[in-house]
Amino acid sequence: MANWNGAVASREEVRELKRRAAVRVAAKIFNAKGYHATSLDEIADEIGVTKTALYYYFKNKEQLLFECLKLTYHCGEVAQQEAEAMDGTAYEKLRHLYKRFMEILLEERGVYTTMSNIRALPEHQQDDLLSKRKELDRYARGLLDQAINDGTVRNIDPRLTSNFFLGSVNWILRWHTEDGENLMTSAETADHFLDLFMNGIAEQV
Repeated sequence: MANWNGAVASREEVRELKRRAAVRVAAKIFNAKGYHATSLDEIADEIGVTKTALYYYFKNKEQLLFECLKLTYHCGEVAQQEAEAMDGTAYEKLRHLYKRFMEILLEERGVYTTMSNIRALPEHQQDDLLSKRKELDRYARGLLDQAINDGTVRNIDPRLTSNFFLGSVNWILRWHTEDGENLMTSAETADHFLDLFMNGIAEQV
């Protein structure tokens, strides 16, 4: 049988597209209702499939949550890789890291991260996610340290600043919806938050 030179998606590609669609829908519902208050039946209904069909892609609700949370941290990993590949100062890399993390996260629709969600998972999955978070935090703190040392950022606490940023970005997923209520696009939201992160709210004098 002809393969159409890759013009037609393979069964594996179609399966992966369906998995990603399910993760996106699940993340939306988890963000709105919380993991513990959401059932697989609700997710299946939203997608338009049976719960049995979901089991073809995910072993259980825990695995679906893990995939949602993994997507959230993957957005940060992509932003970090882009920043690391840049030429520029620590401050410029920090701006890129923050901006791209927000943009990618809003486009991909990761799930709002809480310790309650993470602790609902098996220990090895908890360790995997917490390791990803620590790596992103470590990288951001390193950039902050460099920027403070070269005078492009004032003398602030890198640990508190990094946690403030990650917590603020995480909260975006709680209120930023895709139902037309937002007045800003994902890119505009990221730009506005970046301005707040880097410049604060006081009028510059």
